[in-house]
Amino acid sequence: MDITEFPEGITNSKYLSTEEIAIVKASERMPTEKELFEMRPVPEVIEILENYGHDFNLFEREMQLLAKQEIANDNAWFAFKLLMVVEYTRESLV
Repeated sequence: MDITEFPEGITNSKYLSTEEIAIVKASERMPTEKELFEMRPVPEVIEILENYGHDFNLFEREMQLLAKQEIANDNAWFAFKLLMVVEYTRESLV
């Protein structure tokens, strides 16, 4: 993947290690908007939105910590989609 298209919010994560970021960057492609939209009914995402959706910094932290857990469980693609949901949310706030 071309590093120039990789979001800074992931590359500069406070919660992911360099190794975890590298695992996500090793993905073959970026998730599509449709794939990210399909994350809405995921129970963990619903819970984070309900509890932290009012504060972007808390939302980002919880989503990145969930992604960290998913990477540890060998679910790097799911983790990448979680992280990209955060990035799309960040863009919508600008």
